[in-house]
Amino acid sequence: MPPNTVRRPSLEELETYALGQWECFLLQLISSGQSERQTNFSPSMMRIFQRGLLSQSRDKEAPRLTDSGFQFLLMDTNAQLWYIIREYISNSEEQGVDQADLIAFLLELSFHTTGEAYNTNTLTDEQKSMIKDLADLGLVKLQQGRKESWFIPTKLATNLSLSLTDSSSRKEGFVVVETNFRMYAYSTSKLHCEILQLFSRIEYQLPNLIVTAMTKESLYAAFENGITAEQIITFLQQNAHPRVTERVPSVPENVTDQIRLWEADLNRVEMTHAHLYDEFPSRDVYEEGCEFARMHGGLLWEDAKRMRIVVKAEIHMHMREHLRGQNK
Repeated sequence: MPPNTVRRPSLEELETYALGQWECFLLQLISSGQSERQTNFSPSMMRIFQRGLLSQSRDKEAPRLTDSGFQFLLMDTNAQLWYIIREYISNSEEQGVDQADLIAFLLELSFHTTGEAYNTNTLTDEQKSMIKDLADLGLVKLQQGRKESWFIPTKLATNLSLSLTDSSSRKEGFVVVETNFRMYAYSTSKLHCEILQLFSRIEYQLPNLIVTAMTKESLYAAFENGITAEQIITFLQQNAHPRVTERVPSVPENVTDQIRLWEADLNRVEMTHAHLYDEFPSRDVYEEGCEFARMHGGLLWEDAKRMRIVVKAEIHMHMREHLRGQNK
């Protein structure tokens, strides 16, 4: 235990530190320009974590979120943490670290007591290196004395032993959704603002309040980025403000129903590359063309009155050669 001359943070201070470190890391993970204060992870380590979440940039363009990246932002904090831990474990061998030892150490850490101080002298050199990485993530807080140092586990570390679906591992919600599709987010977090912008339009911001509105256009943009209606609804339910959590349902039914309907409406339209044929020289040639396209499974639409047809792009070359033969 640290000497009395070293002040340990309270549980409230420790939780504030952990969430601050984690949000800062996430902002840097998604876009390095979003974070006011950088984490100590090296660029090579950040690229490992970003793999699958960001697309490769071209011609000095900023990396863009992939479908998995958009979905990652809507995950519960514990699920996000396990995603990052899995990436950390899978790439540990590149750093010369034994995966079995790393997993054993993480499991041991998850059963430590939140807020208690543990002497780093009990750790191996590899474990001391891991502790520094985990401190950047907010899983532990390092405490330095005159001669010795300690690490203090936060809730992020101790929650690793909990199920991903265990509600006790989730922090207090902050979102109130109204029946008019307007959302009030009681938060000062820039990360929360970035997440809400994935599927809603920011109307205005106050120091501790973000007001947004879900519109057809904002939700369509989310769907096109790979986010599903169920992911959005689950995010709103899991992050509902305490004053509405006792309300059943916590998110108005007309809102959840409309989100699902807009997704179904978007998925109902399917784009197919096609070619339009018109100005046939005779009805015989037109009917022959229809029959040829139909036999090859490429007829999409026909207008017998005006002698027009639309065929799939795959049979366009064959269709053109066939019609040329008919004209001869």
